[in-house]
Amino acid sequence: MSLPKAYDPQQGYKYQLLTKYNNEAYEHCDYAKDKKDKDYLLNEYKLAYGNEFSFKTILLPQKYWKE
Repeated sequence: MSLPKAYDPQQGYKYQLLTKYNNEAYEHCDYAKDKKDKDYLLNEYKLAYGNEFSFKTILLPQKYWKE
């Protein structure tokens, strides 16, 4: 299975968070500006969504990192 692609990357973000319910396709969940923000959001989403959901992060191309 190939890695999921970024969906409509937003300017000013370094990471894109994707979520998947059981064996369905990955969907956009959120964006994060840095590693600290990414880790915080992943922990919060894991608590909120529960064990049936899995998460994956994509490092967006560097051209999107700056606002």
